[in-house]
Amino acid sequence: MITAGAAAETGLAPGTPVTCGTIDAAAEAISVGVQAPGEMMLMYGSTIFVVEVTATPVRDPRLWYAPWLFPGLHAAMAGLATSGTLTHWFRDHLAPDVDFAALAAAAADSPKGARGLLCLPHFSGERTPIHDPRAKGAFFGLDLTHGRGDLFRAVLEGIASATAQIMETYADAGAVPQKVLAVGGGTRNEVWVQATSDLAGLPQMLCEKTVGASYGNAFLAALALGNVAPSDIARWNPADRQIVPQEVPAYRRQYPLWKALYRQTASIAHALHDEGG
Repeated sequence: MITAGAAAETGLAPGTPVTCGTIDAAAEAISVGVQAPGEMMLMYGSTIFVVEVTATPVRDPRLWYAPWLFPGLHAAMAGLATSGTLTHWFRDHLAPDVDFAALAAAAADSPKGARGLLCLPHFSGERTPIHDPRAKGAFFGLDLTHGRGDLFRAVLEGIASATAQIMETYADAGAVPQKVLAVGGGTRNEVWVQATSDLAGLPQMLCEKTVGASYGNAFLAALALGNVAPSDIARWNPADRQIVPQEVPAYRRQYPLWKALYRQTASIAHALHDEGG
């Protein structure tokens, strides 16, 4: 509670309840109801960020560990270095004359697999699972038949491929998610969200509100005041629809090539980085 002394310093009313906040990703996870072990948040933001609640600590050097917000629970976390920021880079530099809706429509017109075009989305190095600050971004497979829609689809599929690699890491660590809840501004891009489910082979649940951290923090404030129970988030933000993974032959062919592209060009990327490129 705000004391009389604190009220004099801050101008806040004496007796105002005070509670601790949390990091943005944890608040985002709460906003879509990630609470029980096996539930995972997949955040489509400036970066992809992933939080899975677990009953016991998951100790894997490729993942990040933290205690979860509620007693007796733990979190296994992961993330990419560049995702939404990459879509903004693309629009600002390669499509300044159109908005995101037009870009998304152009990507939707490109076939899945972007006509054999691959994109490494490591434009700021990369986090999970390769943890390589010297990784570089790349387009590979370009020919004169490719257009802007193919390039943008390749960007989205490159981020989706990197997300699928994160999901493989969770599986390797023995923490396959039982439920994936998506949140963030990127969920408005159907190509991106569907490609992620297709490549990762996991369904995603979208809730009515994808505002994210601010909504989760509002719920945590109500929880601290005793006005709601943790399970009430389902009433605050009910499930809206599910993204179901589809079998895509182009992805089955190209995903192994996408992973090989990083491995086989890493030494070149590192040399460029070391030279100040």
